[in-house]
Amino acid sequence: MLSTILAWLYITSLCWTWGILFFRLINRTAENKSMVPHFSILCIAGLSIITIVAGILSLFIPLGEWWVQILFIIPALLAFFIKDIPYFFSSLKKEFSSLHITSLVLLSSLLLLIIVMSSWKIVHPDTLGYHAQTMQWIEKYKAVPGLVHLHVRLGYQGLWFVDCALFDFSFTGKQGITFLNSTILFWFLIFVINRVDLNFFKDGKKPYGSFWICLLALSLWNYTQVRLTATSASPDFIATIFVLTIIYLLLQKEVKHLPVNDWLLVSLLSIVAVTIKLSVAPLLIIAVVGGLLFLVKRKFKFFFVLITMGILSIGGFFCRNIITSGYVIFPSTLIDVANVDWKYNKELTAEEKGYITAYAKKPGIEHNEQIESVNKSSIKQWLPEWWKSRSIPDKSLLILLLISFITSLIFLKKIFISGFIPLLGIITMLFGIIFWFVNAPDPRFGFGFILSFISIVVFLLFKEREISFGKNAAKAIVLFFSIITIAYTAYRFINFFQTDQLLTPLGIPAAEYKTFDCEGIKMNSPVNAEFGEIPVPVTDLDCEKFVPRGNTIEEGFRAR
Repeated sequence: MLSTILAWLYITSLCWTWGILFFRLINRTAENKSMVPHFSILCIAGLSIITIVAGILSLFIPLGEWWVQILFIIPALLAFFIKDIPYFFSSLKKEFSSLHITSLVLLSSLLLLIIVMSSWKIVHPDTLGYHAQTMQWIEKYKAVPGLVHLHVRLGYQGLWFVDCALFDFSFTGKQGITFLNSTILFWFLIFVINRVDLNFFKDGKKPYGSFWICLLALSLWNYTQVRLTATSASPDFIATIFVLTIIYLLLQKEVKHLPVNDWLLVSLLSIVAVTIKLSVAPLLIIAVVGGLLFLVKRKFKFFFVLITMGILSIGGFFCRNIITSGYVIFPSTLIDVANVDWKYNKELTAEEKGYITAYAKKPGIEHNEQIESVNKSSIKQWLPEWWKSRSIPDKSLLILLLISFITSLIFLKKIFISGFIPLLGIITMLFGIIFWFVNAPDPRFGFGFILSFISIVVFLLFKEREISFGKNAAKAIVLFFSIITIAYTAYRFINFFQTDQLLTPLGIPAAEYKTFDCEGIKMNSPVNAEFGEIPVPVTDLDCEKFVPRGNTIEEGFRAR
């Protein structure tokens, strides 16, 4: 727990200062200056810039050495030499010091819960299966050609794993698999409680405060959101947070009042979110609209900044995919332009893509015959079983989505006249929901679009309305959630806590493995099915279907 807190402070300080540098850069070149974004949004903006830089660096150097941190610390120190840095600190102090006592109680209970959960043993199958291994490769080696041949999931090269590897701090002797995930939850919870406090106890609107409380409740109730994020390296809810942040920033002002620097921030987050998780690809609509607005308003400097950041971000992501799998976007064969000797088999790539879609429709399937059968079945055939296999929180959220969609149809005229930005948000989220439902309809892949669609509808409904209830009722609501959080935290302490957690997370339990020779390169193979933290290079194929491309690991692998 102590090391987790230190990691929170370090990662937050680094991302916050990078966010300040980015904000100052775009504000200096704009005619209309923007207000300083909330602390959490500055941190996400800073992380986005770090993601771009780290993604490019990871192509050429391993990110697990201690000196790599210096490359990111030195630019961050520049933030302390800008003339208005005291203003950023005063804004930060105000955001925390002005919180109502009941909001502080809720925030404290939530952060304690996150620390307890994130320091427990990691048992999530995806993290044990390939998340931790992907991070190890990024920490110990530059991008390795044909890595996908060791295990198909190592071809998944979202830049989220680059970020996790950078902030894993393996050079200390122990991996911090959940450090970055829990840090972003730290930002998320601070922001949500700040919005609750603003709308319940200050000059905000009570309905919006109720909405933020409901968002918090849904995020905690559904296992695959906050709880899964705190206990694994999963990027699913991280992508959701990016989508929610983008929609929040857009809905703050009408398009005619939204400065171009705000559009640049929104466009940047949209692009980076896609490199973190491909399931949010429809966010590129917002980035394209931002670029077009720059051209229409003749803000060519901002347009070229956006294009440059887009090329660096998407380019780093594409390069990692090509180097590890031979495809621009793995596991898709849609863009097949790289003629390299380590390219993964096209039919096997298509099978992996089909597996993702089929598994999202019917969890538990394994065999190719089952996958093909599910993907060829009509929606009438798979939808009833899909619905039956959903959890109660998933069903509740999907019902809310249906209600929101019906409501949007009833108030369709109001949506059309509400302004360009709400309409853009609605259209983008609808595209996102369709994209999610067609490609991989597991709700955790579509949370960002689903929650954002509901949010926009709520925003439009209550934009000019007020529901009155006193501060005592608001206090009761916040304290009620605090009691529930404290009770669940106590449950975690009783059932999922060891004294070793007080110092450092328990992480991934040690796994038994064997070592064998693969044409001169020592390979490891798990005795059980899961890779966990077995030292790389690891495979479960016993060198049957691949061969090293040279005498060193850095030269990569190809099909036999």
